[in-house]
Amino acid sequence: MRSAWLARLHPTRGDNKAVSLDAVAKAQEEVKRHLAMTWEKSTKLSADMPFDSGLPACGMRQTRRVRTTVPPDLVGKTIAFAPADRLPKADVRVATSARRILDVHADALADRTLVERIGVRCAPTLVRAISEVEFELVENP
Repeated sequence: MRSAWLARLHPTRGDNKAVSLDAVAKAQEEVKRHLAMTWEKSTKLSADMPFDSGLPACGMRQTRRVRTTVPPDLVGKTIAFAPADRLPKADVRVATSARRILDVHADALADRTLVERIGVRCAPTLVRAISEVEFELVENP
């Protein structure tokens, strides 16, 4: 009688299945094994590894402008994209390649997201934040 009363208070919301704690534990172990194998196959960075962003070398000097939103604190600043051993003076220095990551003396390493966001096509490139809506890029300065 009590179970009928509980069923009216808390009706089921669809099909029910029994849960096996052993099955849950096995599934968790399988996920751990899969993640461990994936981690071992993934690329790991070390300080002695070379770095290459994949940006090609600039062929000739070219200046162009890219319209995009620019953070207000970057307006008037310069960002240099170049190989680590040839980085010019700039407010922000981004290494596009290096013989060893340990040897990089820059503010950042170039990654695809940053390069695409700013519109950098090759290295070396000097980027000037002209306004809150425009970058000027000088390729092969």
